[in-house]
Amino acid sequence: MSTAFLITARLKSTRLAKKVILEVMDKPLITHMIDRIKFAKKINKIIICTSTNVQDDILEKIAIEENINYFRGSENDVLQRLLDASIKFNLKYFANITADVPMIDPHSIDYAINEYNRIKADLILSPDFSLSGCNVIKVSSLKKICNEKQKKDTELWLKFFQTNTKYKIHVLDTKYVITNQFIKTSLDYYEDYIFIKKIFEELYNPDKPFNARDINKLINNKPEIAKINSRQIHLKRWGDHTGIRRKFD
Repeated sequence: MSTAFLITARLKSTRLAKKVILEVMDKPLITHMIDRIKFAKKINKIIICTSTNVQDDILEKIAIEENINYFRGSENDVLQRLLDASIKFNLKYFANITADVPMIDPHSIDYAINEYNRIKADLILSPDFSLSGCNVIKVSSLKKICNEKQKKDTELWLKFFQTNTKYKIHVLDTKYVITNQFIKTSLDYYEDYIFIKKIFEELYNPDKPFNARDINKLINNKPEIAKINSRQIHLKRWGDHTGIRRKFD
């Protein structure tokens, strides 16, 4: 069974302006991300899920150029935007991650979707320190959260699942998702951009996407690469939305 991948994307970043369209190997990073997702065997639809703000028009343009879908919704209510997109495209569940994880691993996407189909949890969650994993969200559960929540600003949305024990969260097994607490692969600061650019320069092959294991191996062989953005590791990791933790299945 195949499903959709929703890329949560906006161009509002202030720390690193328009970070997801910064270029590497003569292409915007979000285009590289799209190319990599297309290698996932379980994905049959890719949707850039952005806002109605005029500054995000370029993301719609990129979606059209790359022959994928797009959806434009709430600027600040990310959960509502994701829900509205899933309703428009008639989805029962979807894979998702933000556009600031451009080195998403196609193998991790397939594994996450397989785990969703096996367990049917409300949320399949990539483990802490994952190099390039994704999440899978059940639409019926997302709809309940949107109906119950009071806040309109839901950029940090994971807490809406974590703080309510009625939602079943399954964390992917680190045996199948490569993790490394000493490597930061999310794009938040200029140093992250230089790090990602270096990874692409070392590993990029348009016909065969490098994966998380390749990144890990490269860093083991050339530890100086990890030093490029090592001071940013403690500031933000893409999977650490809130610091809230409870025991998951």
